[in-house]
Amino acid sequence: MTKTTYVATAPDGSRHTRKTDRTYTHAVLVEGKEGWGVVGFCGRPDLAEKKRGEHPGSIVVECGVLGDRAADMPETADTEPTATAAGGAPEREQTVDEKIAAAKVHGPEPRRTIGSLVQELLMDPDLGYQEIVDRVVAEFPGAKTSVRSVASVAAVLRKKGVDVPIRRKSKD
Repeated sequence: MTKTTYVATAPDGSRHTRKTDRTYTHAVLVEGKEGWGVVGFCGRPDLAEKKRGEHPGSIVVECGVLGDRAADMPETADTEPTATAAGGAPEREQTVDEKIAAAKVHGPEPRRTIGSLVQELLMDPDLGYQEIVDRVVAEFPGAKTSVRSVASVAAVLRKKGVDVPIRRKSKD
């Protein structure tokens, strides 16, 4: 089987490629200190959304095949323009890069989970662990979230390189 090179274009125009035998339709990208990076390539939109949900701040983009002209259209030998713009000049067909840049990021909003809420609240330096627990329980009445579990999530995020604000224990 021949390898295909897939390309995903980030919002800043940077291009990320993967050469593989597999078939990919979407890529999950995340913005970091050095620009946009690829979290992974996926073969189905639902898998891409699942991966996006695992990485806060990431986006899903459609990926194309590198060097792919007009996807399955044969190259024509026509010399006459087929369409004209309002001024009578021939319309220019969009390049693959222009089509990718104009593509909309789509997909359903991920379900709000206790974990995603805890991660979001941990980014607010004014909230203590107990306040985070109180807000989680207010939104999810059956939640068994504790101060210790919130601190554990913060520790895991820090280990992954996320800049989570440090909180000091209160002297109560």
